[in-house]
Parts: sequence; C-alpha cells; structure tokens
Amino acid sequence: MGTLSSALDRSARTAAIIGTEDEAIAAAGRIAEAFSLPAQDSAAAEARHELLSRTGLFGISVPTEHGGIDVSNPVLAEVCALAAAGSAALGEVLAAHFVAVEKVRSHGSESQRNTVFSAVLAGARLARASARRNSEAADCLPLAASGLAWRLGGEALCTPCARHADWLLMPVRLDGGRPAVLLLPTRLDGLHYVANSCEPVAGGTQAAEHVLFKDVLVDGDTLLQPAGEAATHGVPRSLDLLLEAARRKGGARAALRHLLDEATGEPVVSGLLSARLAAADAMTAEAGRAIDAAQIGLADQHRTNAFLAAVAALAAAEEAAAAILRVSDPPGEGTVLTASLSPHLRAILGESGELFRTENRRQPETES
Repeated sequence: MGTLSSALDRSARTAAIIGTEDEAIAAAGRIAEAFSLPAQDSAAAEARHELLSRTGLFGISVPTEHGGIDVSNPVLAEVCALAAAGSAALGEVLAAHFVAVEKVRSHGSESQRNTVFSAVLAGARLARASARRNSEAADCLPLAASGLAWRLGGEALCTPCARHADWLLMPVRLDGGRPAVLLLPTRLDGLHYVANSCEPVAGGTQAAEHVLFKDVLVDGDTLLQPAGEAATHGVPRSLDLLLEAARRKGGARAALRHLLDEATGEPVVSGLLSARLAAADAMTAEAGRAIDAAQIGLADQHRTNAFLAAVAALAAAEEAAAAILRVSDPPGEGTVLTASLSPHLRAILGESGELFRTENRRQPETES
C-alpha cells in the first residue's frame, strides 16, 4: 500500500449525505452554532471536529462524477462565511479543506482523485501546511530523492487541529528546483506535532498546528503535480482567495450583529456598515460564479477573470471588516467613516440603518 492510501488505515466514519445546496447551508449553520461555544478541554474540542466530519460538509465540493454534489462556489463561500461567523477556527478548517480538495481536483491523477474523493465523502478531512525556515515563513520545503521515493525534512504551520485531519497538503520543491505539492497522511513515521492545537485557549482563537518533518519517507503516489508548475492564476489559488474573503465576511457579519444589538451611535453608521458588507456579499457571489466558469472553461481568460474577481471580493471583504472593527474598537469612530458622505446619501443610509436595527431585533423572535 502506498503512502497516500495509508491515511485510510484509521477507523471508518459514517458521514451524513448532503444532497442539495440548501442542505449544505443548513448544516453549516448548525455546526457553526456548535463551534461558537467554548470547548472545556482538548477532548471536547476533538469531539467537535469528529462531529464536523460526520456532518457531510467535507464532501460537498466533490465532483459529481465521483459521487458528490459539487456545490457552486458561491454556496461554498457562504458555507465558510457561516462557519467563520460562529468560529474563526471552523471557518479556517473548512476553507483549507475545500481548497485542498480543489488542488486534488485540478492537479491529482485519476487514482489520487478516486482515493481521496471517496474518503472525503465518508468524512475524511484535508488540512494545509505552510513551510517555515528559521522560524520564518518559506515558500516550500525541500524534497530530496531517496531511491524511488523521497525524504522530507523541516517544519511547517498547519490548519488548526491538523492532527485530527486525514491528509496534509504540503508545498515542496524537488531536487531540480521544480515546485510540487504533496498530499501526506497525517499519521506518518517521522511526522511530529509539537503541541496540541485542539487545546482550548483564552479568547477562543485557535493556534496553527506546529509540525516537524524528520526524515519522512514519502512515495510518488503523494505527488499531486509532478508534470510542471501549476498555473499562477489557477482555480485553486482563486478559490483560496474567495474563501479567505468569505471568512473575513463571516467574522464581519458577527461583529456587525453585535453592533446592531447594541444600537448605539448614529443610524447612518449602521446603514453604511451594512451597505459595505452587502457590497462584499455581492462581490463574493460574483467571484464564486467566475470560479464556477473557470472550473469548466478551457480558456486562460476564464482563470484570469476568476482570479481578478476573487481579489476584488477579498479587498471588499477586508474593507468592510476593517470598517466594522474601527467602529467597534474604539467606539466613536463612526463619525470619521461618515464625514465625507453627501447629505442625500447620509439621509438614505440613516433610514436603512434604522431598518437594519429593527430587523435585527425581530430576528430572534422569527427564529424562535
């Protein structure tokens, strides 16, 4: 058995079957609520990750020819936004998984896709790693040839609670200088987790998992893109940017709800912040549709359009999140944001701000 398939040695899970995009959105909302509460200890945190594996969310982006429902990328972004609104770590875990699945879809062999996608539909999770060198960020780790296999050494920072995942996506560089990506099982001889990143921390911010690779032997079946470099503006990179925008947007939604609950300050500020977040929503949806087109289109222009749209969505989400943060801490920054508004726009945003506050007060009653 090769290195890639050794991840299947763990006990089999039973994951729920998600058959529609609406079911995916509903499942994301439920698991986000579960993750929004602080875990008492590492065992409870790991139990929540096991629950996540059983929701069926990990399989929603698997292509239809491999048994999945291949949800649209706007829906994938909304799933990550809902998750991030409940827990930043949950949003990061799901986004990293979906990008890794797209890497396998775009650059994996048919055998790799068959192995990984069938496991993902059963609840397997993919995590991502970023190389470190001398305690600083690096592009990748060197991969040294060892007969018909390779040896991997170095350190990396991974998605939170990566030890609970099944595979780890690791950027590497081959002997000739060519970049590649490895999809490694998370339980390999020589792979060491420095600390338990599932351990609850003050403030609820989950740390990245620090991993050491000590002369890890890997086979060729883990190499995702052995034939040349991936496109600079390929679909996986655009999806990564899109889901980063979605996570920023999800966190901003939660912060804005808190501001609307307090209902302090001028209504025009609430209206302006809500409008900026709505603009980020629209740009994220547009970027998702552009990535949908790039996944099936053969022209380079499709990939270029997807990348540019994803960058625009991330910029809009970052701007909306930063504006909400400025108003939240320190209080009173709203007057700075609205100082340059025309009287006409100020009046309209004030009206919309009052409406948003009213709707926010009604929401709990509607849900109950």
